[in-house]
Amino acid sequence: MVLDGDVFDVPIRKDIVHRVVRWQLAKRQQGTHSTKTISEVSGTGRKPYPQKGTGKARHGTLRGAQFRGGATMHGPKPRSHAIKLQKKVRRLGLKIALSARTAEGKLLIFEDLEVPSHKTKNIVQYIRQMDDSKKVLLVDGGDIDKKLKLATQNLHYVNVLPSIGLNVYSILQHDTLVMTRAAINRIVERMHTPINR
Repeated sequence: MVLDGDVFDVPIRKDIVHRVVRWQLAKRQQGTHSTKTISEVSGTGRKPYPQKGTGKARHGTLRGAQFRGGATMHGPKPRSHAIKLQKKVRRLGLKIALSARTAEGKLLIFEDLEVPSHKTKNIVQYIRQMDDSKKVLLVDGGDIDKKLKLATQNLHYVNVLPSIGLNVYSILQHDTLVMTRAAINRIVERMHTPINR
């Protein structure tokens, strides 16, 4: 199959890949961490003892940050960790990742990813036939075949994605990329559609 040079043969730029990976990891961070401020923490608001005459330090509450069971000052609150990245940079990152795998000779193209049965041993045999493939990413054009899903779900070194879900981080995590003809066509089409501004 003749691959599109605009997508599978672009100059490798580590800085772009780094930016895209940072964007991806920051965006997927849950950000559900939370601490309680002095207005939220449980406890009385009564002044513990008079302001003067005890010889102790003056306190207005026993739920300040310095007390056990007290508030947390400047602690984390639920928030989004996502950073912004231009669409054309994201797109370029995917092109670079695909180009890198192509240049290494680690991009395999199949007609389709149909498997005879849902048995895992079939997939294990296929992977063994591939030269020094430690981790494999299978990319199909449309929805993932049910048999293929069942056959690969128990293998930690084989992952399956539809072409719409293909991303830079997943490509970098797997040393071999197996794609169908349909997936290649869809990705090339996706890369050539104009960016909505």
